[in-house]
Amino acid sequence: MNRVGAVLIGIILCMPLLAQEQMERQRPPLVGEHQEQFVFYQAINLLADDSTLSRVDIPYRIDHQFFVAIKNNDPALPFPFKRRGELLVELLDENHISKARDINRFVIGAEDPDTQPGKKAWYEGVASFTVPPGKYTIVFDLSDLESARTFLEQNKKVAAKKFHTSALETSTPMFVQPLAADSLTLINFGGNILFGTDASLFVQLASTRLTDDPVQVKYKIETQAFSFQESRQTIVDTTVQSPFIEACRPTKTTFPTVYQLTPFEGISHTGAILVPLHSSRFPLRPFTMTLTLKQGALESSVEWTFQMVWPEMPLSLRDIDFALEALRHITTEAELDSLKRGTRETRLRHLEEFWRAKDKTPATAFNEMMVEYYRRVDYTMQAFSSMRGGDGYKSDRGRIYILYGPPTTTERSLDPAAGYQEIWVYEKLGKKFVFVDQSKSGNYTLAATQNLQ
Repeated sequence: MNRVGAVLIGIILCMPLLAQEQMERQRPPLVGEHQEQFVFYQAINLLADDSTLSRVDIPYRIDHQFFVAIKNNDPALPFPFKRRGELLVELLDENHISKARDINRFVIGAEDPDTQPGKKAWYEGVASFTVPPGKYTIVFDLSDLESARTFLEQNKKVAAKKFHTSALETSTPMFVQPLAADSLTLINFGGNILFGTDASLFVQLASTRLTDDPVQVKYKIETQAFSFQESRQTIVDTTVQSPFIEACRPTKTTFPTVYQLTPFEGISHTGAILVPLHSSRFPLRPFTMTLTLKQGALESSVEWTFQMVWPEMPLSLRDIDFALEALRHITTEAELDSLKRGTRETRLRHLEEFWRAKDKTPATAFNEMMVEYYRRVDYTMQAFSSMRGGDGYKSDRGRIYILYGPPTTTERSLDPAAGYQEIWVYEKLGKKFVFVDQSKSGNYTLAATQNLQ
């Protein structure tokens, strides 16, 4: 799987496709036409300080835009706006009896009632419980205290293991940022990895027969079959590591979600491993990962699924055909027609090959040049579209913005006879572009391109 193709397969996975009538108008979904993922959370089963109990952590990440921003009148909060929320996290046993709960009412300060387009701001935290071994249902109940908006799920399950047995038991695998001193930073996207970033895998081990001898670690990562793409093996690796005897406790900070590593008190035969994955090379797709750990006669294997996620993906990259159509400013008409021909798989391959040839960082799956291009396309769709909507990228101002980015300065004037006028100055380029709107309808056309004196 090559890089850009993987990006767009991830687009198909994570976002609903455009309706047919939208595709005919050749535009990506506008704000509100697709379902954003506002909440990420997962269940992590870890060793507890008490060997007879088990620990369940529920780390979560919530988009600020889930909450309505209001003016802030509290002098203790140094922000002009605030968002208020409440989160209930509860564990129910197999008889639907509550065994543990955490209620968090919080206030988020904000400089502006809206976040910047294409940029996410997150509220993070973790609810941590120590419970008897068993099977539990998670209740995750989120409310915006300024509106009627709620998010309720109560269908996820978690098995709290009895770790201290003769078998080799493992905690829930956690994706973390590489080890720094005595702490781990959880990549808190619901058990997934942020696209374009490196991650390591952290797993705790426990067995009454576990020793300080090295542990053989073998893992296999496969892309899952989806649509017209078949699954294929991505990575297989084997390494030998010595387990280190550490507990794992979250700090009380909300961002990022940090786990401090501190020794267990009075509990032996435990350890942990940390495996670098170099995930910045992974395409934006769902994966199945199998991890096998072996020490002497002890062996344990665990399999789970995860995705590379990209919440800040440009809207114009969320449909293959529009992503191709938006190339009109950097291709000839004949080349664009050729790129748009063929089956869906063929068009996807055309797009991937086009951007792969322009990738200045081929060692990673994240193509900075491609991302910047489509972020500019997104801006033109918001700023320069006509009353019909969805055509901002085709306009003269849209074309100049996509090719050269934001101008150094912008001058606007109104001539009663000539209509509206905009002058964009690009100092580094040594040029200025003059746009006019004689009909005063918002339809600006490029009237002149001039060199700076």
